[in-house]
Amino acid sequence: MKRIILSLAILWAAQIGFAQEEVAIEQNINTSINYLNINAGWNVRLMHRETEGYRIAIVVPKQYEEIAIVDVHECIINCDTMTINENTLLPRGTVIELEGPMAFGQITLLNNATAEADYVVSSAASVSEKETNLHLRKNASLLVKHYHIPNKENSPVMDVWDQARLTIDTISGEGDAVVNVYAGADFQYGINALHGKITLSEYDKTGNWPNWPYQQKDVKIIKTKEVDGELVTTDRRKIWNDAIALDGGIGVLQGNTPTDPNSPLLQSTTLSVKLGMTTYFKFSNHWGLNTGILWNHNKKSLCHQVKYENNELLVTDGHEDYQRNRLTNNYLGVPVNLYFYPWKRQTESFSLDFYCARLLGERLFTTTDPTKLFARTSEKVDNIFNPWKLEVGLSFNTQHLGFIHGIRVFTNLLPEYKPGVTTDKIRSVGVEIKL
Repeated sequence: MKRIILSLAILWAAQIGFAQEEVAIEQNINTSINYLNINAGWNVRLMHRETEGYRIAIVVPKQYEEIAIVDVHECIINCDTMTINENTLLPRGTVIELEGPMAFGQITLLNNATAEADYVVSSAASVSEKETNLHLRKNASLLVKHYHIPNKENSPVMDVWDQARLTIDTISGEGDAVVNVYAGADFQYGINALHGKITLSEYDKTGNWPNWPYQQKDVKIIKTKEVDGELVTTDRRKIWNDAIALDGGIGVLQGNTPTDPNSPLLQSTTLSVKLGMTTYFKFSNHWGLNTGILWNHNKKSLCHQVKYENNELLVTDGHEDYQRNRLTNNYLGVPVNLYFYPWKRQTESFSLDFYCARLLGERLFTTTDPTKLFARTSEKVDNIFNPWKLEVGLSFNTQHLGFIHGIRVFTNLLPEYKPGVTTDKIRSVGVEIKL
């Protein structure tokens, strides 16, 4: 477990990096682009400029200059289509800047791609009516500070798929917009200055493969009206994202051991595993909350040979040539996590959480033969652990480390053991890798 935590720290250090000299490897594109495809691994910044062509640049520390020179020339231009290939050689999240007229017929973010744009003009009339103008695939994230629809002919269709996120700070213009949100994806906007309407359709995933695996759940028409010379939005925003997500983590606890060296509860380490299901409530672009149900399993490796007799643990050192004991417990409870997103992209956040849980059971495992992996016995024990626990934790969460979603530091506010089991006031601190 310590190796996992060390590896995570190294990954974060590599991601954050130290202050280094950066260089921009540039390429000029003297052709029009109507289709833009963005793959994963980059932090793509789209910057609107009234120019004839485009400038693309990869911004990297100087030691990656040679690799960046190769990558910038491998951005594929085919007729009126530009494809930014997946980043496989440079650090994840390396910045790519694309500067020029942001008036594409179609922008596609493939799985896990990330981009932000200062200003985008819809050019839907330049592509077929059957084509989607903004297309975000699974887990993609796009932040647009200002999206402008100049007229009815350029009214866009936006598809936001499976857990993807589309955030538009300001949407304006004379046209309409059709937004389709699939399977827990998220569409948010700040200011609606659109004289037309937004048709927002939400779909649940049914799992009905190979047929169309989505079922329409809700359709909402979002309009504006003029009140005292100002545009006022008449819709009600959705707060609850009723998709169910798996939640889990694995961690270690230190400090939860008695001071008496002869105590049967003396232990070397405690391994903690959590698994559950949660749902999410989004209050704004900076605040959210999730809650659900969470199972917690804890395994303690005891230092002494022990046995369970008359509702208590007794030390039996020396009675066996080899004996290893582990004490386990299981809790089931409700987590409440309050999230704060300091940046608009919402790929990183900080959270404060509380976990209130009830004890389900406790067991003592005994191994007497080290040569046989599964040669162990177990027995139910009672009156060892506190029937309740109340954890409080602080977390840093990120979407840039693959299956690792963050790190959490936590402690139990209640005594770990029942009164009378030990006279020590044991308080522990744990570190958990969020999965």
